[in-house]
Amino acid sequence: MVGTGTFVDPDLGGGTCNEAARKSLFQPVSKIDIDGQQNLLYKALPINVAIIRATTADTSGNLTIERESLMCDQMNTAMAARNSGGIVIAQVMRLAKNGSLNPKQVAVPAPLVDCVVVVDEEDQDELHSMSFVERYNPSLTGQIRSPEDAIAPLPMSQRKVIARRAFFELKPDMVVNLGIGLPEGVARVAAEEDMLDYITLSTEPGVFGGLPASGHSFGPAYNPAAVIEMNQMFDFYDGGGLDISFLGAAQISPRGDVNVSRMSKDRLTGPGGFIDISQSTDVVMFMSPLTASGLDVTTTKNGKLIINKEGSIKKFVNMVGEVTFSGDEAVRRGQKVLYVTERAVFRRSSHHPVLELIEIAPGVDLQKDVLNQIEFEPVVSSNLKLMDRRIFLEKKMNAASEIFGSFKDRFSYHAEDNVMFLNLCGISLNSDEDMDWYFRCLRETFGEVKSEHGKMNMVINYDGLNLNGSLENRYWQETQEIANEFYLNVRRFAGGAFHHAQLGKKLETLDTDKLFREFDSNDNGSVNATELREGFRREFCRRLTQKELDQVFGGDAEHGISKKQFAFVVQELLEGGRKQ
Repeated sequence: MVGTGTFVDPDLGGGTCNEAARKSLFQPVSKIDIDGQQNLLYKALPINVAIIRATTADTSGNLTIERESLMCDQMNTAMAARNSGGIVIAQVMRLAKNGSLNPKQVAVPAPLVDCVVVVDEEDQDELHSMSFVERYNPSLTGQIRSPEDAIAPLPMSQRKVIARRAFFELKPDMVVNLGIGLPEGVARVAAEEDMLDYITLSTEPGVFGGLPASGHSFGPAYNPAAVIEMNQMFDFYDGGGLDISFLGAAQISPRGDVNVSRMSKDRLTGPGGFIDISQSTDVVMFMSPLTASGLDVTTTKNGKLIINKEGSIKKFVNMVGEVTFSGDEAVRRGQKVLYVTERAVFRRSSHHPVLELIEIAPGVDLQKDVLNQIEFEPVVSSNLKLMDRRIFLEKKMNAASEIFGSFKDRFSYHAEDNVMFLNLCGISLNSDEDMDWYFRCLRETFGEVKSEHGKMNMVINYDGLNLNGSLENRYWQETQEIANEFYLNVRRFAGGAFHHAQLGKKLETLDTDKLFREFDSNDNGSVNATELREGFRREFCRRLTQKELDQVFGGDAEHGISKKQFAFVVQELLEGGRKQ
């Protein structure tokens, strides 16, 4: 279903770029019916010549990629060409004796390679550099790890303002995709706010973890945790592996459609992986200035935004040049979609057929600085909020409490079987003062429960606890004292196993009437696909798949489930999730 509602949909052009392509007998995309559901079929194209890159080739043509920052699908590209009867040309830095390469490090075997071109050593900086601006950096290949304090904070600018507002949508343990351009700033803000250790950043070429490189070096990452093939990454993305994506936007329409693929009739940029990523992610954040070309803004010491000069090009327009993302399709899929600018935040949901303005920056005028700079009329929320003032201040935001929640929120007690859940993800203990606060909170909370129920059974998530090495002896000594005083027994889990155990207890004591009120965010007496998806993520740390949503709603985005239906639907989905 990837591509439905966008310009690659046969109903909207089928991905053709000009009149000649539209008249061609070969149409690369068609619609097919699978089990009563319309899907898009992308036809494979024959590859006559494949040009790939590696580091070393032996005299037989076996290739290794030890100095490459990405894997780049060399094997798949070579196989596609050979299977089409084409040829494969490999560019390398050096030759090795036949049989001298470690066979487990061979990325492309010799039978797939027809020709090897060795770049002369004096030309390698220009013709075989790691990126447009980076000759070679071993921290991008994983050979060394660069110190984290080498990551400089972004200077205050409209770019940082947009990245900071987008950052507030992050939660611990999220798997994140960052697009090129403005979205790269989210990684820098996450580093500045000490959040990188608690999320997994990824980029479509195949990188998990680390800090994605920016600008003309975009693609690899500094200090990556893992690097896989690009096609494998898209299998992960298309399967719903992402929790949130941060993407750029060139144009945005009243219904929330986004164009990033065609800037003008004669300028074709192409979508890259944008369509796959934006249609397969639960939460999508589009990042763009409200206007472009000449926009000049500054921030004040008291957290306000000043528009010094307005941009001459409006980004929110009546009609986009090409639909690379469909707002209506996002509503049908139950996605949460936000559009973040330096002065305003919009959302597209099933509540309105057009964008809804939900936040504005302190210091801006709603009519002059926002509404007058948009070609259409959005819905202005009856609960219009100010963006957080810390976004516009020079100093660090210290946003951990918003990202992780208060320490009190980390406790969850089930009186029925006397079990206390404690989630320590994101807690940092760096000083004796931190330790005093931490153990004081534990004693106060546990003391209240013990006074009424006695000692308790503990389930603790230690994944993501950051403990200064010099404090380890004190920490474990006082933890043992706490255990002797308050615990009957204790089980320690990491990440997903902790949430799974907690889900089991929630399922046993589920108050569906209360849960329905929490899920029904617009208080209209029914729960739609977006509300159900967001509620499951918030309450149960569980991502609903598109298939599950379609089974509940039958593909009808406007359809909502009643309070009577809700209890059955939640029970079925939770039971299904526990069996998976």
